[in-house]
Amino acid sequence: MKVLHVFDQIDAGERHQLLGMKARGVELMVVCARGAEFQADLEQAGIPVHHIQWRRRLDRQAIATLRELVRREVPDIVHVYVKRALSNVIRAIDDLPPRLVAYRGIVGNLHWLDPSSRRTFLHPRVDRIICVCEAIRQDLLANRLWGWHLPEHKVVTVHKGHYVDWWQNMAPPENLSEVGVPPEVPVIGCVAQMRKRKGVPVLVEALEQMENRRAHLVLIGRVGDRRVSRCIARSSVRERIHLLGWRQDAARLAGAFDVFVLPSLRREGLPRAVIEAMCQKVPPVVTNSGGSPELIEDGISGRVVPPGDAPALAMTLDQLLADDDLRRRMGEAAEARIRQAFQPERTVAETLAVYEDLMTPSN
Repeated sequence: MKVLHVFDQIDAGERHQLLGMKARGVELMVVCARGAEFQADLEQAGIPVHHIQWRRRLDRQAIATLRELVRREVPDIVHVYVKRALSNVIRAIDDLPPRLVAYRGIVGNLHWLDPSSRRTFLHPRVDRIICVCEAIRQDLLANRLWGWHLPEHKVVTVHKGHYVDWWQNMAPPENLSEVGVPPEVPVIGCVAQMRKRKGVPVLVEALEQMENRRAHLVLIGRVGDRRVSRCIARSSVRERIHLLGWRQDAARLAGAFDVFVLPSLRREGLPRAVIEAMCQKVPPVVTNSGGSPELIEDGISGRVVPPGDAPALAMTLDQLLADDDLRRRMGEAAEARIRQAFQPERTVAETLAVYEDLMTPSN
């Protein structure tokens, strides 16, 4: 079996997925942006890497380059990980033999009357959609209009695996004094793009309502919504909030949190920042949004609260910060959860099962 994987950038999980497939005898090729991380590792493993920059949803130069590559190499399957690339790949291989697999990492924002949706995930040329969590799969299957819908066999859930050791080798700091947090205070942390749907204002409101008046909140991530900055500026506890912006060492700093929170309101996928914290034995609190609840067992390896419910979030954080033993047990259970249920080997096996099903003549 010969598979062409199409990326823009490549993350650590995707690197190990590709190397795992290579070890199982799959013939692989990769398309990615020039300078993408981990491509040297792939080439060293004998995986050819080609460079295409996906500049726009209709990029004629990229389409021509990819079409020539597919005609020359004749892969059995093309697996696309980027929406902007997907619209171009569909045009490039429209009349060519490869089966087409698309990766979907977020809930919602697809509509049958939306031309961009019909040109990508809802296009009939797409043979399978691999969803990173079951919530995405269910959302796609529920997306119906006037008899238009995706057939159940076309949409598959494959959780992305993670090696716990990737993050445990980060050597988190003993405290967060290096970013302005006083030592020996409880630290609540959130790593996310600071957008409206991430619910950061709800987290700030929860901090204001907590009985624990010593806790500090550390927010890491680019601010994509000015309402986040305004919310912090007018907060009655703004002196206990640290907005750090984007940090390359975000995962390392997260290892020093007492509790990790992702207060998403909607459209969550399978958030890597939560996984990074869990791998470092930091107990997570998430909302019942998208795939976040799939990561944890509520009350065992983390807590799940309703989206947008600041009082429930405040109460949960107070309970965790008041009980050191509970946080320790929950953090250890969180690490075990990722180690046992989100193994990269399982991701490889389940992805290969999708490929093999596609290559069955009846399909």
